[in-house]
Amino acid sequence: MTLLLSYAQQQTIRPITTNNQNKYAQLAAEVESLEVDKLLGSAFYQAVSAFPASYTDLLDAKEFIRSDDTKITHKGLRYVIAYLNYAKYIGESYVVDTFTGFVQKTRPDSERISSGDIKRLQQENREIAFNAFVLIAEYLDLNKDIYTLWTTNSNKRTYMPKFYGVKNTIL
Repeated sequence: MTLLLSYAQQQTIRPITTNNQNKYAQLAAEVESLEVDKLLGSAFYQAVSAFPASYTDLLDAKEFIRSDDTKITHKGLRYVIAYLNYAKYIGESYVVDTFTGFVQKTRPDSERISSGDIKRLQQENREIAFNAFVLIAEYLDLNKDIYTLWTTNSNKRTYMPKFYGVKNTIL
C-alpha cells in the first residue's frame, strides 16, 4: 500500500522542514495506520489505501450539497492527514535515535520549547484535522450508496474503560 499523502503534497498543505524529509515516510505510515484507520474504519481505510485513484472525491477537496440544500466544500482527507502528520512531526522532530540511545541536539544560540508548548501545538493541529474531518464524515454519510464500506460508527474512537476499586466500609 502506498501513502495517501506524498511528501510533496504534505509540503503544499502543512510544510515539514526539508531536513527531516527522510523521516517522513515512516511518520506518515504510522499516522495512517493509527489515526486514519480509526477515522474511516479498517475495511474502508484499506480500500482507500489500496485504490486511492478510485477515491479522489474523498481524498481531495469536493463541493457537495448538504441535507439542508446548502453548498459546502470539504477539504479532503489529504488535508486531514497533513495536519495529523504535522502534529506527530512536532513531537518527534527534535529526537534523534543514535547507537547510544535517543538524543536531542542543543545549540548555544537557540532554546528548545517546553514540552507543554509541544503538546499545545500538537493538540491545535489535531483539532484542525478533526474539525476538517467532520465535513468529510457528513459527505460520506450523504453518499453511503457510493461508499458502502463507510458506516456512521466508523469514526467512533475507542476508549479503554476505567475501573475503580470498591472500598469496604464498616458502619
